[in-house]
Amino acid sequence: MKKNVSVEIDMEAIRRRVWEILPGFLSWGTLIGLMVLALVLPFWIAIFVIAYDVYLLIRIVYMSIHLLYAYRRLKEYRSIQWILRLRAQTHPINWNTVHHVIVIPTYDESIHVLRTSIESLVKTDFPKERIHVVVGFEERAGAKAKERAKTLTKEFGSQFKTFYTAFHPDGIEGEKKVKSANATWALQQIEKKLEAQKIPEDMILVSNFDSDTVVSKEYFSYLTYVFVTTKNPYHASYQPIPVYNNNLWDAPSFSRVVAMGSTFWQMIESTRPERLVTFSSHSMTLKALHDVGYWQRNIISEDSRIFWQCLLRYDGDYRTIPLYTTVSMDAALAPTWWQTLLNQYKQKRRWAWGIENFPYLIEGFLHNKKIPLKTKFTYTFRTLEGHYSWATAAIIVAVLGWIPVLFGNPVFHQTFLSYSLPFITRTLMTIAMSGLILSATLTILLLPNKPKHYGPWKYLIFILQWALVPLIATLLSAFPALDSETRLMFGRDLNFNVMQKTRKRVTARGVEAI
Repeated sequence: MKKNVSVEIDMEAIRRRVWEILPGFLSWGTLIGLMVLALVLPFWIAIFVIAYDVYLLIRIVYMSIHLLYAYRRLKEYRSIQWILRLRAQTHPINWNTVHHVIVIPTYDESIHVLRTSIESLVKTDFPKERIHVVVGFEERAGAKAKERAKTLTKEFGSQFKTFYTAFHPDGIEGEKKVKSANATWALQQIEKKLEAQKIPEDMILVSNFDSDTVVSKEYFSYLTYVFVTTKNPYHASYQPIPVYNNNLWDAPSFSRVVAMGSTFWQMIESTRPERLVTFSSHSMTLKALHDVGYWQRNIISEDSRIFWQCLLRYDGDYRTIPLYTTVSMDAALAPTWWQTLLNQYKQKRRWAWGIENFPYLIEGFLHNKKIPLKTKFTYTFRTLEGHYSWATAAIIVAVLGWIPVLFGNPVFHQTFLSYSLPFITRTLMTIAMSGLILSATLTILLLPNKPKHYGPWKYLIFILQWALVPLIATLLSAFPALDSETRLMFGRDLNFNVMQKTRKRVTARGVEAI
């Protein structure tokens, strides 16, 4: 007698694997497919290359306009004294009841890096009796972390309403060794102190900062102003513009180009708030964090994941509001050139690992029927297209245009297009590269004061370094992105790597790393 055997199929798990495979499949499929077609149909691929270069040229012009607009807004808002506006006007929410909690997770950052970040909080113009700081150390960091905590408490314990150092235990079930686990633990510890002070949950703004984040003087006043004047402020995150210039004078050229390129991209994104997703150091309400259960403690890209958590929790009614003020952070810099290059690659790969949010997002959209279809389509397309272009665009421009010329069949080599293709693509890319003049100019304008041990000639290097963009865009942008998509496609996890933060100072013995 035959027995009926029932097999349960986890369709959600199958779908999730499809979503994990899709980004890498599209990127690799495009690159391999175009290279094969370049050998088989060189004429049509040559046409495609020209059309793609024209598209990139138009896109560069479009982004340059947005970049200029963002810089203009930064310059304009820099002159506003937000604290005076808060004091002089009546707002829907009483700004005198707003408190700020700053969470600074750290692992092995130097005392100098941490001190610089906290000193910038002391220098802000917002009342310190409503600022609460928690530095989240890792228990596994050992005695050095305890010594740093003791030093910081001694220096800053009386500078704020609350200053606390938390130690995140190792090996908590369900957690990975990631920033989000540390940040969640640290926030929960300082919340106990806030409860004792009877501070209302809905009057607390939480800023999750990287350990090297240096805020501008007006940051919390500006953030408070936006919060108390924004419609439905609890359904919003608040995103400043990260400028990676803390140690820019000391970093090597490739690191500076990557750092400022990332800064410019965030400036461009700030002008398109319908696309803006939280990135790196940002702020949000404690109420929203409670509603979604804090930052998920087993993922690397918690900065963007928290936005998706809120978007799904509030049925699509959540947004990121740009703040036209800067938070200064570190460019990649290690004791040696090779270590810096390796760290830079890992950092870009970690940022590109934000593609891990794509399966989470799609499944969330499938389960939540209340989110408008337009919202679902917009964010799905934007996320997939953004990572796809990140992984493929530079490689297509750098490699694909040469394949028909070098490996095309004899028939193609007899055509006028075969002789013209290198000239056409070179001309289009030269015109596009002229947009780097804007990048070079803005780099100089956003630089911190020049250290005394560098001469004026250093400015020339800051300008000439942008000639490295074609190489860097491929090796330190497209390749890390493709690496992340490939790992996700094959189900390989990515471990969180802490980028070494090195700075230099002049001493009696010369220039030293600190």
